[in-house]
Amino acid sequence: MRQEVQEFCNKHKWVEGIYEFLKAWSSQKLEDLRGSPINNYVNLVIQLKKWQERVSNMSVELLTKGKLLFLSGHDVQEELGSKLNNMRKNILEQAQNECWSRNQQLMTELTEFLRVFQTISSDIHAIAQCSQKLSEANEQYCQLEERVEYVRSLHDLIRNHCALFIAENETLDIALLDLWEAFQFERSQVSEFLLSKQHAIVPRLQQLMAAALAELEGLLAKALSGPFMDPSQEQRSTEQQLGALEHQFLNILNNFNALCNAYCTFTGTEHHHLCFYPGRTLHLR
Repeated sequence: MRQEVQEFCNKHKWVEGIYEFLKAWSSQKLEDLRGSPINNYVNLVIQLKKWQERVSNMSVELLTKGKLLFLSGHDVQEELGSKLNNMRKNILEQAQNECWSRNQQLMTELTEFLRVFQTISSDIHAIAQCSQKLSEANEQYCQLEERVEYVRSLHDLIRNHCALFIAENETLDIALLDLWEAFQFERSQVSEFLLSKQHAIVPRLQQLMAAALAELEGLLAKALSGPFMDPSQEQRSTEQQLGALEHQFLNILNNFNALCNAYCTFTGTEHHHLCFYPGRTLHLR
């Protein structure tokens, strides 16, 4: 009888591994899965599924010879099956929430790129904004592509392992893919358009930059001369006027920097942060 019991226990020794795994599992480990390589999700979900099937099919009763001893593992089987099922359910729920959140964020970013790309016109300021956005798109392209692939992998995980696959997942997956393809197409179209206009745009940008620069220097000179340097002037009035000048200065500076970014995009040059000195404020190389 003792040998029979020992053999029965040895046959189910693999259950200890599952117990240890479940014991070590925590909400923090679930949270750590967020944003991890997609295989971490996939491998864990598959492993849990295998354990569920093995636990479900395990022999749970032993009646020794002579019917001297009866052992039952039904409670153990039920407990393990329940814990494995809940754990797998929680992981897939998190994967779905992460999928939806990342999907929405990506679509928002791609939509903003498309909005700028699709509203390009002959207006130099619109062209400057578009060229700046194109520069951002080019810099972020590899990262965006990785993020799209990650989200689509989450969709695949949910599609392949959720018993109740939600139709909205499929809709979101298709919408993201369509938006990504539209982004790639519009990015290419805008790049070609800006390249074709480069010969006319660069001189115009130089003119606008020079005009904005003159305005900035004029405002700076104004703030450092006249009544603003006279201590006898009423302080509150002087501060209000300086505040208005500062607001005007910053608006022109933002426009100037956008023009600089566009110029650098078209010419392939790098620009330094602006430093304002009397008579010399811009360095481009």
